[in-house]
Parts: sequence; structure tokens; C-alpha cells
Amino acid sequence: MIFNRQWRRNRGRPWGGPAVMNSTITPVSSQQTSVTSTAPTGRITVCGGPSRLGCPVTNLKRNTVSGVPVQDGRLRVLLADDQVVAVRGAVLYLGALDLDVCGTIDDPRRLLRTYDEVHPDVVVIEPAMGPKGAAFAHIAELVGAHPAAAVLVLTADLTPVMVENALEHGCLGVVPKTCSVDALGTAVRTVARGERHLHPKAIAALLQRCQTSEPARAMKALSARELTVLARVAEGLTNAEIGAELGISADTVKTHLARTLDKLNARDRTQAVARALRLGLLA
Repeated sequence: MIFNRQWRRNRGRPWGGPAVMNSTITPVSSQQTSVTSTAPTGRITVCGGPSRLGCPVTNLKRNTVSGVPVQDGRLRVLLADDQVVAVRGAVLYLGALDLDVCGTIDDPRRLLRTYDEVHPDVVVIEPAMGPKGAAFAHIAELVGAHPAAAVLVLTADLTPVMVENALEHGCLGVVPKTCSVDALGTAVRTVARGERHLHPKAIAALLQRCQTSEPARAMKALSARELTVLARVAEGLTNAEIGAELGISADTVKTHLARTLDKLNARDRTQAVARALRLGLLA
């Protein structure tokens, strides 16, 4: 009888704890329930059951990558890389930094369209993805359409040319894939504020670029399209073959090559390729 009376007194209390006065249960999602108490002991919020106490459950939305709810206010990151292992690692580490990876793409041609769909706070991109130089053209397209877009380069190809091209095409920051997790988090949050962030190795690459020979410094930077055409020339393709591959006319290829020869101070295609290789413009 004593046991029954005690059970009757406690059966309205959550998990046998103190009585909850005027408790309300508000559904938050199909998997979560918020229990709020007005008991004298203070406000109690329960998220996901008795194993997690005190975690907020308001202002939740569903992550498009993992499908789990995330809080409003977390920075949203769009990840662009075509290396599967690198993408999975980045998603893991960005999540550990309390950053929400709201989407991933493996083709730079989808950059602007995906940006318009998911509206990220920061784009983290590997410019080496796709044809050489193509990613920078799409970064420029994105920044042209959204001048306030925060783009951070996360690359395994940290060369002076890569850093220079990243800054010229509107990227706010550059970090190598060998950076620490904390360094990556700092870079993402810095560019999200609209500020520039260069990893020490990126700064060193720029200094190396500044120490090149005077003729090399005098040369104008090639555009992404000019680099792409020159790379095809290095592979031995004719103007017609390059045009067919890139979807442009042979005359347009000829125009790009003429500008490339002028910028590199080269007399012909062979010398242009040789100088580009010496300068690290071509792999």
C-alpha cells in the first residue's frame, strides 16, 4: 500500500523527478519534443528525450547534407571539390567546428546555380577541380552575380599562381589542405565577415611570386580561358580541336592565343608553352 501511494504521487512526474507544474508539450519536429516547466526550480528544456537535457530546440532547420536539424545562426558553408575523400573529411571537420555544410558540388559549372539555391554564408572551393583554370572562371561569374559572396580557397595546389589567381578572381581567403582544423575554422569565420584571410603558407607563396625575375613580373596574368587554351596547346591540339573541345570557334581560339603570346612576350606557341611551364602556369 505504501508503494502504491508513492507511485500514485510520482506517476505524473517526468522520470520520477520533482513535480512539474503546468507542463506544456510543444512538438518541434517529427523526432523532437520540447518540455517546458514552470516549476519553482526554473525552466527545463528537453531535446530528444531524457538522455539530453538543457539543449535548445527552438529555431531548428534541417541540414541538406546530413538531414539532421541544426540551429539558426550557424554559418552555412557550400563545399565545392571533386575529390571524394577530401569532401568527406571537410564535411566532418566543418561539422566539428559547428559549421553547417548546406551543400556539396563536384562540378564548378554548378557553382552559381547551387549558390542561388542554398544561399550559403561561405563558399569553400578547390580551384583545381575540373579543367585547369575553369573553376576560376566560375568563381568570377559567382562574384560578378553576387559581389558580397564570401569565397575561400581550400587547395592542395598552393602555388604562387594559384594564390594570385584566387585574389584576382574575387576570393577573400586562401588556405592549404594541410592546414589544421582550427586554422580552417578561423579562415571560414573571417571571410564570412567579409575580411581577407591568407594562411601563412599562402603569404609565403605570394612573396615567392614577388621575388621572380623582372621579365616575369612584367608579364600580365593570363585569364582562366587563356590558361585553358594554352594547356590544350601544350597537349598538342590544333586550334580546331581546341575549339571543338571547349565549344568555341577556331577563330576565338586564335584570338585567345594571340593575347596569350602578347602577355607572355612569346613569339610563337612553342615559346608561350615553354614560358608558361617555367612560370608554373602549367602543370
